Amino acid sequence: MWLAAFAALAGISAGQVDAAGTASDGAEVRPVAWSFLALQAERLGNRVDAEVWITALTAAGEQTSFLLSPKGTPLRPNGPEVLKLSIRIRIDLMGRSPVRIENHVWFDPKDGTPFYLIRTRFGLDDYYQAFRFTREGVFRRQREPASAAEVLRPLESWTKVGEHFYTHPANVENCHPILETSTLIYLLCKAAAYDPRSRSSLCVFHKRQLHRVSLQAGTAEAVDFDFLEKRGGTEARRSGKGSANRIRLESRPIGSYRGEVEDLFRDGTLLYLSPEGALPLVASCELPVIGRVEMKLREAHLN
Repeated sequence: MWLAAFAALAGISAGQVDAAGTASDGAEVRPVAWSFLALQAERLGNRVDAEVWITALTAAGEQTSFLLSPKGTPLRPNGPEVLKLSIRIRIDLMGRSPVRIENHVWFDPKDGTPFYLIRTRFGLDDYYQAFRFTREGVFRRQREPASAAEVLRPLESWTKVGEHFYTHPANVENCHPILETSTLIYLLCKAAAYDPRSRSSLCVFHKRQLHRVSLQAGTAEAVDFDFLEKRGGTEARRSGKGSANRIRLESRPIGSYRGEVEDLFRDGTLLYLSPEGALPLVASCELPVIGRVEMKLREAHLN
């Protein structure tokens, strides 16, 4: 959930799109105005650092490394390029080793359709997961340490391996494309002012099942900000207090997995966006072990 919250935090910062991957005014989605973001939060002596990158790569070269799925028709790029989004999060906890999480997802730059996803976590229930997205569902291959001794070894040597195919529910309306949580960072990237009267619903795959994610705009609020802005060979410190657009993200599951459902945006996630630059200034969200925190923008690299 917390990776999803961070992805949404960065992605929604540039505007709003509908489930078809077009802007709310019908214009084609354009690339985000930044290539790197860093956010940070502290709570009760614990600290969270999150970073995100976006890189354009050749589709032909990247596809050779995508996981093969034994079922379904694999989703493939429609153009010569794919985007790779990387998210890295480190949670430093008092009295214990840090928890480190990474997401790497390859997706279509036009509508955010995901092709391949790698997720890893170290320091808390360690795992390596690879996902291949198909028209019919999502195939996952997972590797975990089978013992405490294996935790200390390279993940390539972990022996607890499992595979599963998560079939999409039949007759799901308005679910094209089906997104991955991290691709919200790009799907919501129309460079335009956010309409406070608007409301959008997106269809997102998270862990094992689909969710509908809604965006609700509220009133503008004053927030403090202090971050380093880099553009080309220059940099400047941006600090002060100003009005920010508040947006609430909520989700509800579509169906269930074996009779169970998992939260995506638990109790809602609040985002505060700068009105002039559409940068994410603050996100209030739930994180594992720590609880609810306020992630604040610390650095942004602009294109």
